[in-house]
Amino acid sequence: MKYRVWLLLCAANFCAASSAMAAEAPTPAPASAADPDPQAASPEPPQLVADPPAAEVQPQAVSPTLGEKAKDAATAALPSDTPAPADTSRDLFSRMRGDDPNAYSIVSVSKGLSTHKPMYILPATYSPDYTGAQTEVIFAISAKVQLFGTPFYFGYSQRSFWQVYDSDRSRPFRETDYNPELFYRWTPDPKKWHYWGADIGAEHESNGQDVPDSRSWNRLYIAPFRAEGKSLWYLKAWYRIPEDKKKTPDDPKGDDNPDIEDHYGYGEIHYQQQIGKRQVIHTMVRMNPETGHGALNVNYTIPSRDGSVFYQVYLWQGYGESLLDYDRSITRIGVGVAFSR
Repeated sequence: MKYRVWLLLCAANFCAASSAMAAEAPTPAPASAADPDPQAASPEPPQLVADPPAAEVQPQAVSPTLGEKAKDAATAALPSDTPAPADTSRDLFSRMRGDDPNAYSIVSVSKGLSTHKPMYILPATYSPDYTGAQTEVIFAISAKVQLFGTPFYFGYSQRSFWQVYDSDRSRPFRETDYNPELFYRWTPDPKKWHYWGADIGAEHESNGQDVPDSRSWNRLYIAPFRAEGKSLWYLKAWYRIPEDKKKTPDDPKGDDNPDIEDHYGYGEIHYQQQIGKRQVIHTMVRMNPETGHGALNVNYTIPSRDGSVFYQVYLWQGYGESLLDYDRSITRIGVGVAFSR
């Protein structure tokens, strides 16, 4: 009984002491709006920023088989606050060219090498002047590069006439013409100048052969052009730089072809027209009105199903299909594949 009374007294004293301590404890003051949250006030860890900052997120290159659909899908996958990637595939004159921004190689521009004159291979040709084993495969390559971001360009073109079917003579190259050039391209405001531009340059053309088959000449030229919608005009006029006359016919120095302007004239006109679905007809005409000699070249190209190449029909009538034939009229038809036009 005594123990029970003692336990009750101890419990009562403990409760009384707890109540007293609670009454003496200070009441926390209400949080003021001006007092910062301790967690909010803690400094954030420093951010690591690239120097210079990293480039904006860009979609990967367009798939050659999926085309614009792949580009649209890649753009849609970007974060909503990421600006849409700029379309850098269409330069000043490509914006003028209607359906196919790559239709006209002569005015195309891109970083690094870009196409210049048409590139193609014609494995099947017919000419009354080159028949049987002398039937020729013709192929052409051409490119240009912009020099140090200036309006100056260096271009190089080459065309070969290959008698690949003549196995008895080890399939010779009858003729290859080499054509380097340096030119300045003037591209003013298209609206003010009605889509006109101009190339001003100098070029050399030769076939690299020994006399008597050596041919070469040097020219200064100006070529106004107009690329709008589905058509291109390219009007080229030239001045031949004079050369000394040969002392003898087999003299390696001197003019190899002093009468070349009698057959080439003093200029040529190119006209390209897009028709249908990315089909292009390219016509070239030149003539010397004094001699009546000149040439007509017509090329018709239609894209392959995947658009990677173009099927081509080729027609030539007149002088100067090659430098070796500068004074000889040639008629030729051919079919093949074009890589640029």
